[in-house]
Amino acid sequence: MDTAIEAGPTTGRKHAPGLPRAQSLTRAAALVRAVGAAGAREGGASTAELARRCGLPVATAARLLATLSDEGFVERTADGSGWTLGLPLVRLARAADPDRTLLAVCPPLLEALAAEAGESAALAVARPGPAMDVIAQADGPGLLGVSNWVGQEFPLHASAPGKLILAELDDAAFREWVARTRPERFTPRTITGLRALRAERGRIRAQGYAEMHDELEPALASLAVAVPGRGGAPVAFLGISGPSGRLDARRRRALLRPLRATAERLARAVTPGR
Repeated sequence: MDTAIEAGPTTGRKHAPGLPRAQSLTRAAALVRAVGAAGAREGGASTAELARRCGLPVATAARLLATLSDEGFVERTADGSGWTLGLPLVRLARAADPDRTLLAVCPPLLEALAAEAGESAALAVARPGPAMDVIAQADGPGLLGVSNWVGQEFPLHASAPGKLILAELDDAAFREWVARTRPERFTPRTITGLRALRAERGRIRAQGYAEMHDELEPALASLAVAVPGRGGAPVAFLGISGPSGRLDARRRRALLRPLRATAERLARAVTPGR
């Protein structure tokens, strides 16, 4: 495994093989890949573990990680024990359009869902942090409540897709997130306390969907489900949003069936043979 990380994805197709390489950059790249691989599990990886994975002295790994941290390419976990990828690096990777498969297949499905629901339909993806990006949207026929959510930042605790992302965290990572972010209260209905958020996570896990009603701003409601990938891990989150006067509890329940059906069609499109 260490050799694969050090060699990197360009092995066998190197540019100008006769030119000398900058060893420090090669080592830094290996560390970034190792941090990314470790980020698939909660808590990241320690400096010592990353040094071992990359075949580096701990002092060398620590120096390179400090430099990478200064540039925003890696960052410490909330408890300071490990490393995760930094948001500036994630933004650079995002520029390479990592969601191109989802974006290629989702427009007609979102448009059909929005037409059936009569509300906005949107597709969101989880980002490191944890965080969330809305990457695509289709609007229903009504003008009331139409907003462009693509590219906007959303607080996880006050959005339906964001709640699904929080429900995916293990208990330790969830507690760390609450302690680190200190969830903000946007309306009297916003859920902010650890105990209340933990109960909300339990409800979401039990029912398999998330709701938001006047928690981000008054008169705004939403409903979201996960788009499952291989092994059941979500590849995206599909939601419907609109004015809470139209999208009341009864209407949200009625829209669960088409929302789940669309999520399943999207899952089959992006992960054939799932």
